[in-house]
Amino acid sequence: MGCGAWPFLVGGAIYLVNSNNERDSSLLNRRNLWYLEDSVSVGGFLLPTYRQIFLEEQAVSSRTRLNNKEESHSMLEYHSVDHAQAIRRENVCEDIENNNTQDKNQNFDDKQDVIHYSSNSKGIFAQCLVSGAVLLLAAGGGMPIGYSAILLPQLIEENGTMHVDQELGSWIVHSLATPIGSLVSGALLDEIGRRGSLQFSAVPLCIGWFIMGFAKSIPSLLIGRVVLGFSVGSMAVPAQVILGEMADPKLRGFLTGGTLAFYCLGILIIYALGACFTWNIVAFYGSILPVIALIALILIPESPVWLVKRKKSDKARKALLWLRGGNMQQVNAEMGILEARMKTDLAQIATNMSWLEKISSVISMLLDSSVFKPLTIINIFNILQLISGTFVIIFYAVNLIEDIGGGNINNYLAAVVTAVTRLLFSSVASILLLKMSRRYLGMFSALGTAFTSLIIAGYLLIKEESPIDIYVIGIFLLLYVAASSVGLMIFPGLMVAELLPQRARGIGGGCNFFFFNLFIFIITKIFPTVSDAVGIIGVFTIFGISALLEAIFIYVALPETKNCTLQEIEDYFQQDNLLWITRSRERRNNEPFVVHKN
Repeated sequence: MGCGAWPFLVGGAIYLVNSNNERDSSLLNRRNLWYLEDSVSVGGFLLPTYRQIFLEEQAVSSRTRLNNKEESHSMLEYHSVDHAQAIRRENVCEDIENNNTQDKNQNFDDKQDVIHYSSNSKGIFAQCLVSGAVLLLAAGGGMPIGYSAILLPQLIEENGTMHVDQELGSWIVHSLATPIGSLVSGALLDEIGRRGSLQFSAVPLCIGWFIMGFAKSIPSLLIGRVVLGFSVGSMAVPAQVILGEMADPKLRGFLTGGTLAFYCLGILIIYALGACFTWNIVAFYGSILPVIALIALILIPESPVWLVKRKKSDKARKALLWLRGGNMQQVNAEMGILEARMKTDLAQIATNMSWLEKISSVISMLLDSSVFKPLTIINIFNILQLISGTFVIIFYAVNLIEDIGGGNINNYLAAVVTAVTRLLFSSVASILLLKMSRRYLGMFSALGTAFTSLIIAGYLLIKEESPIDIYVIGIFLLLYVAASSVGLMIFPGLMVAELLPQRARGIGGGCNFFFFNLFIFIITKIFPTVSDAVGIIGVFTIFGISALLEAIFIYVALPETKNCTLQEIEDYFQQDNLLWITRSRERRNNEPFVVHKN
């Protein structure tokens, strides 16, 4: 643990030092926001451009010109900051809150210079440390998912009190408590914070593994799976949200996508342990990562978005200062926008409501078009993704490989190879998200999954007994895993982090993962019955057709969010947009947000 945890100790120390350092008084008295000037086409949206406003809160009696131009470097690109007019902060905040700036209509394809910020090397390092703590827990969360693939075959072969049949085994594969954990996490996210929710989810993860390790009967096994399932469900939403809210827009896809890579790493670790040890010994090993993750999470700050919502602006500013590498200008800009947007959101929430009124308010929020539209897109995507077999392959890896190979290969070794492939290509996907369009990556992944599935089904249909059969099918099975991992599996979490508006990320994200995990439970529960009815050929045919429908859906409905801020994406859904191909080419009047260049 000493070697693995040192980056978090260093990062935590840097954060604590930065939190306690007193800043230069002139620096603390300076604020900067953004002032609407024009609109520009970015990533398919017609967005307003903002000139940076450098604000002196001391004695500024009138608007004056600042002729200075500052240049700075970052790991992402070389860029310049052009300071515009200096005016009082109160006036700009009033403009933002009242939306009283003049709207200037521009052609959709007009190109104009947009002032933007990018994180410097210190900021990138800080964001990677936050990501590292979350990824440790993500790896721990992946281990229960892969556990059923090694648990079920051993229990089916056992002839004692722990023997299970296929029907009973389908209840062990995926816990019905997982969607409940997702639903609970949505409420916890707003009550105890993003980091607090992650810490909460790590505790039952440790407890569940110990219950599984000491289990001597089927009921105790089921209890252990329930506890593990609840934990896995409760960590998904806060993991995506905290990374989405803390990350630079250019790094957001890479960092949030990394959760799948480490999730797959957890699956690989459990497969490898299962090939060497019995299921109860593997359970004890599973408790190690959650403990390390719990320690690492103590050393990172809470999400600035949540801190602002809780009116803890000083803590939010300190956290942002660490996350942005000490760039006070960017911190002040982000804080101004967060506070203005949060003030607008809070003004819409009634106080002193009864429980019934609160439930009614939540339902109204979820049915609001700006929330309901992204939720609809995410859930349709998730259903098609699950029917394309992404999680079925994980839960029933050993059984599926046995059906395909006919007992001619080492099933556990083959399962490990599929897990390695999944880890490799989910890692590649995180890197591709830095440069590649979300939509192109999604369509490429869906089409690749469809073609490989249909090729496997076709080959199994026409093949004659031959020594090369197992190699041909094995290659295409690995290509199937690679194709699904490079896009389809990474998108559910990424979409929750990006598409849901700020006010609905807790409840909306919890509801989304509730349905996602409920669909996983239903599909894994009925899979043995479907497999017996249509055979392995029919199974892969269903996978292929569903993946083709997924590719069409991505083309029609999924918005392009690469390099867009969360405020820009939120504005997109506040327009009359549901399908990307019929999207509105004009922005909503006078909606402020910061624009980042491609």
